Amino acid sequence: MENNLAENIRSFRKSMGFTQEQLAERLGITLAAVSKWERGTSEPDLAYIMDLAEIFHVSVDALIGFSMHSGDADTEAERLEGMTGEDISRIISEYETALKKFPNHFRIVLGAAESYAQAGIMYRQDDKLKRALELFPHALDLFSQNRDEEITEVGIRNDIAQCYGALKDYKKAIEQYKRDNIAGINNAKIGIMYTVYERKPEEGILYTTKAFFSDFKDMVSAIGGYMAYYGQTKKYDEGLRTTEWAIRLMESMKKYPDRKSFLDKVLCLYHLDLAMMQDGCGMTEASEESLRRAAEMAVAFDRDPDYTLENMILLDHMKQKSVYDDAGATAVEGLLNALEECATSISREFWEKAEHIIKAAGQ
Repeated sequence: MENNLAENIRSFRKSMGFTQEQLAERLGITLAAVSKWERGTSEPDLAYIMDLAEIFHVSVDALIGFSMHSGDADTEAERLEGMTGEDISRIISEYETALKKFPNHFRIVLGAAESYAQAGIMYRQDDKLKRALELFPHALDLFSQNRDEEITEVGIRNDIAQCYGALKDYKKAIEQYKRDNIAGINNAKIGIMYTVYERKPEEGILYTTKAFFSDFKDMVSAIGGYMAYYGQTKKYDEGLRTTEWAIRLMESMKKYPDRKSFLDKVLCLYHLDLAMMQDGCGMTEASEESLRRAAEMAVAFDRDPDYTLENMILLDHMKQKSVYDDAGATAVEGLLNALEECATSISREFWEKAEHIIKAAGQ
């Protein structure tokens, strides 16, 4: 087999994201020595070859014997990624074969790690999980190769935490999730691990509650996005069904249905959305009724506004006790702002009718 040591040292170094100087520092040698190795004017002795293989996470044979061609590796990565849906054991076997040839290709290493994790979690196979825990950190070492914006270092580290959890090493899993709990993205996972596995419900409920409230806020924003989409694309039937569901959902979030809640400010906006969708479906009378309902709810809320979380379910353990929104300073103002924002998606007749009803109710 042809000796490709010089080319491989250079390729492996670059794939790991090291400069020649950084590699020299890791080995305790001069920059000039590394430069000579990569030019092929000199070769490292066996001790350094073994050190290099360890740094690059490859075998000595792979370091000496295989020429690294990124195009070939990319083609292989695409082939492996296209095996989705096939038997997981076969996928793992194919990845292991690819790793022997391309041990420092990010997509191949990450794909192998994800496949092992999937098998380990689904079939509760500890050996697969442990192999995943070997590969995920290596993928992080190679992250500089990543070109997919949907793949993040935090996401990979959360995969590591999930593997620890599947191995029942809950303390390590919680520690890992906490490390990357940016903007509370891991609150739900931390909460359930504390409560179910660590038997610490008082700690767990704090994380669980924060997760629920964060998801609630995101859901409200997402519903707004759906309403805008249905209005702009004139898919009024789908918008109507979605808005009716959203109203039922928000009403179910109240602890006491007959008492005022911040949810009422959200609900009056949803009734405006409902009126828009009904108008688009040709339901003129129902649309006008929904408009009046939206205006009445807004006026009632503004008479005695409630920006607390007291009348919302599942939030008793929230340290934050009040909320705010960007709809408008008042509920009525919020309706008028929403009407203005969707002016291009509704008829002029509906716009004028809605503005008249809302302003008249607010006087």
